Amino acid sequence: MGSNMKGMDTDEARNTANQMGEHAGMVGGVCQKLLARVQATSWVGADKDKIADDIGNSFIPNANAACREIETQAGYLIAKADEQDAASA
Repeated sequence: MGSNMKGMDTDEARNTANQMGEHAGMVGGVCQKLLARVQATSWVGADKDKIADDIGNSFIPNANAACREIETQAGYLIAKADEQDAASA
């Protein structure tokens, strides 16, 4: 191992992972509010229907998939911090 090699700061890794999870949750909430706002407008017509459909059937599912991936990566980061702590014990 080279002299420039450093180990993981496991507390910082867990903190980062927790923030990742919190931010992913916020994105999901914002997406639902966006859809509700579009659906609640008094605007009517094909354009509104298309936008609401795109948000509900494309944008939100894609955003939710991205949020799940962020949460997966956060879990991976916590697992690596746990491994680092176990190896350092």
